[in-house]
Amino acid sequence: PDVKVEMDVLSLNIRKILISHGGSVPLASLVHCYNADFDPLDVEVADDGKHGVPLEHLLQAVKGIVVNTGATGIKKIEEATPENLGVKQSDLVGPPPALAGQLITFTREIVDMLKTIPGCKLAFYKFIPRYHHHFGKQCRVADYGYTKLKDLLESLPHVIQIIGEGAKTFITLAHKAQVRRFTNDLLKMLKNQPEKQFLLSSFSLVFEKTFFKPLSIYDYGVCHLTDILTDIPENTIFTEDVNEATKSDTMISVFRRDQTQEEVMRTRGFAKEVVELLRHSPDLSICFNKFIPAYHQHFGRQCRVGSYGMTKLIELFEAIPDTVEIREDGEERMVQLTKDKMIWVVGEQVECVVKTSRARCVALVELEEEYQKMFGHLMPLGRMGVGRVEEAVELLQSWVRVVNGKEGKMVVTVDRGFIRTMASNVRRLLVEQDEGHMDLVDFIEKMATRFGSHIEVEMLTRDLSYLVEVKGDKVFLTALQL
Repeated sequence: PDVKVEMDVLSLNIRKILISHGGSVPLASLVHCYNADFDPLDVEVADDGKHGVPLEHLLQAVKGIVVNTGATGIKKIEEATPENLGVKQSDLVGPPPALAGQLITFTREIVDMLKTIPGCKLAFYKFIPRYHHHFGKQCRVADYGYTKLKDLLESLPHVIQIIGEGAKTFITLAHKAQVRRFTNDLLKMLKNQPEKQFLLSSFSLVFEKTFFKPLSIYDYGVCHLTDILTDIPENTIFTEDVNEATKSDTMISVFRRDQTQEEVMRTRGFAKEVVELLRHSPDLSICFNKFIPAYHQHFGRQCRVGSYGMTKLIELFEAIPDTVEIREDGEERMVQLTKDKMIWVVGEQVECVVKTSRARCVALVELEEEYQKMFGHLMPLGRMGVGRVEEAVELLQSWVRVVNGKEGKMVVTVDRGFIRTMASNVRRLLVEQDEGHMDLVDFIEKMATRFGSHIEVEMLTRDLSYLVEVKGDKVFLTALQL
């Protein structure tokens, strides 16, 4: 039957029943024994998967017990011991190599099909027609090396659980498969949040926004959200109790291991390598899937994400938000430089164009053509958020500027030596401060008295944006400089 019960309560009571019944209870009489000893189970009349979870499925999640089928076909609940948990020879050997790929595909298909059904359970006799309807092809048991459907499904205990008996036999996802599925869905939800975290109380709302359907916790084979949260593998999510104004809540966030100092230094180096790699790409971006081979080709070595204290490439990119950002382009993900870094790269490229010209200046009307000759692609005006070359040059004031010449507007380079000296002095002053920041007024005065330099806020935000950031009335060194 479908029931509603908390896993903690069920686990404790089942163990008590096994002790009082000599270590074994027939599954068919479990509900009667349970109701006689404890508060009656909340048994649901409707068997549609929308109001509860099959009791036999919940038993699979109870640690320390096992449901075994005896020689007479009667299912019994027993304490898990080395004897009744005996590993079959077929489990050790696995499927023949020729069929392994097909079985993996079949396993994925079953998960895809069952998760579309309320409660993720399907009557055994409906499996073949449902499979045919869902995938538009026949399910041929012989293709997987079996003669009976039941034998095929029983060979996948890590994914499929067969519950009930006779005409009331059902197929559902095994508890381990449900935990894996829930973990993946939860990580998708977290990664869709700006801070990659949300409160447990808003779980249903976040779920609906992410998957465009209301949450039914019974679809994950449990009756309460907290029951499956406790089964999520370690180092996947981080939970923290928080006290709101009127009630306590739990904050769920993506687990992040703190990087070592060495890994932080490597990550800073990686940020520079990404800029180096992307500056050679048109539009200063690259397809996410092509990044690893492109990195290998450009630098002549593998990009090992583990060296930076990460497990996935996407996490490594998320660790350098001031250098790159990920954007969705149709079905593809693109890795692109942030606007600040892009302006920095284009500024250096335009400066190079101007410096290598004969007169060390280029007519504004010819700049785009000269840029294309040198780099093989147009200036990425759209990515810079401008429509004309004149507007682009306005953004590149730290490298080039426009002057009026005899032949019209000309683009010339800026004296970078002055800016480099100023940057060195600014960094030296701020590094001496305990936390790498100062009051803006105090900072301007110190620059004048110590270095004899009059510095303006505009220069800090325009020419030294890679070095410092101005927030309110304070000047801070950027994270990469600390």
